[in-house]
Amino acid sequence: MKRIISYIILIAFCSVSCKQVLELRPKETPSSDVYWQSENDALAATLGAYSLLRDALTDQNRYYVYGDVPSKAFQITYNSDYAIQQLIAGSYDGVYYGYLDNLQDWTKFYKAIAQTNLLIKRLPQMDEKKFKLADRKKYFLGEALYLRAFTYFYISRVWGDVPLVTTAVEDVVEAKQYGRETQAKVLAQCIADLEQAKTLIPTVTESPSDKGIRASLATVLALEAHIYAWMGNYQKCEEMTKDIVNNPAQFNLQFITDSAQFQRISIGRTSESIFEISINYDQNESSQQGIGERTLYSPFLATRIPSGENVPWTLSMETINKLYDINGADTLDLRYKSWFYQVKGDHPMLKKYANVIYKDGEVKKNPRFSNNIIIFRLSDIMLLRAEALYKTGNEAGARVLVDQIRARAGTTPSDPTVTGADFLSFLVYEEIRELYAEGHMYYDLIRNDMLSEFNDVFDGALDKGSANYGRQYWPINRDLFKDNPYMKQTPYWSGRL
Repeated sequence: MKRIISYIILIAFCSVSCKQVLELRPKETPSSDVYWQSENDALAATLGAYSLLRDALTDQNRYYVYGDVPSKAFQITYNSDYAIQQLIAGSYDGVYYGYLDNLQDWTKFYKAIAQTNLLIKRLPQMDEKKFKLADRKKYFLGEALYLRAFTYFYISRVWGDVPLVTTAVEDVVEAKQYGRETQAKVLAQCIADLEQAKTLIPTVTESPSDKGIRASLATVLALEAHIYAWMGNYQKCEEMTKDIVNNPAQFNLQFITDSAQFQRISIGRTSESIFEISINYDQNESSQQGIGERTLYSPFLATRIPSGENVPWTLSMETINKLYDINGADTLDLRYKSWFYQVKGDHPMLKKYANVIYKDGEVKKNPRFSNNIIIFRLSDIMLLRAEALYKTGNEAGARVLVDQIRARAGTTPSDPTVTGADFLSFLVYEEIRELYAEGHMYYDLIRNDMLSEFNDVFDGALDKGSANYGRQYWPINRDLFKDNPYMKQTPYWSGRL
């Protein structure tokens, strides 16, 4: 993705500010008809869409804030990160400590959607002769459809019902207001986009260097599987995961069994990588912020010595003790050994994101964090398939996959006497162990109606008729109501914000 910086400069000459349409700012040049003339133009716009998604997910660590913090993956230190600390209490409104306005705002995601809408409109109009390879135009269109589907799925899990915008806005005069559409309709659009993308996108990326960080057929299938699981359609989820799990080699995927390679999973670009957001120092994409900055201290981060409450995010020992016997054989689990540090100390650390590079070399005062955001990987899809198999009546098949994951971690197989609902609970716990702090935990628990087991503030949030119903969804920022009579607050938060 080294090329992306120059391409973003290219497409950012003119930013059309469309306050009338959810603050969408599609990246355009002053003259659209002049701009969409070459393959490089199309590539610039495509990489721009990836960049805008990256900007949305990395902003204030949203990916981990939305996907891990409320389910108590971390103990948030009040004195170091008091705004995020209130999320564990389910206070998405910021009523206690404030400063959540930005996290309640979906504008950055709609900028990414605006860019995909522009691609979906403009790419079919381009002359195929402008492309060096005949299928490249199709590839870019498939990527745009995938990115639009991913972004809509992501925000629908955060906010529930969201505005559904599928038309490109190239002139502010064309802009109009939108209300929120039902989650079911938004997800149906996601599935339609992915079904079309499957006819356009290659089985593997054209360049091996793009594996995992640009879309491929496995990327599309993985997203579609997650959407179907969220919808409760496990028959379709099982179908979407079948080829990836049973024949990963056709997608240039390989299940990691070597412990040394396993250590690199959280850095990214491994043989298990399906989709990641690139945050790579060597490609000028590393960050001064990120989850590493929130979780690390010496010897993994030279700029922080643990003292008092100065480590913003430590491990939640309440959660770790649910997942592992920290005084027994579980401490031999490769995941436990690889990702946690000083578990019994005053500052139990997640060291998973410790790929730190110092821009000033041995001085070590200027760290850069260089771990990709791992969104989909092979073991994630294996466990999602296990969930689908269980829920379609094949507990034995689900157990095989769970035990394969556990064998790789060097731990014991599942207990064959644990069956039925108890086995499902064990399976979900295994998903959490395997994907700890990878932005999945909150959604895995919601999907399986287990969120209150890890954070009782959400008790009843998934039950219609409960006073707490719908609390798992975020409210939207007050600014999104300005001059938009169609916009409504997230139901649970109506009257509370």
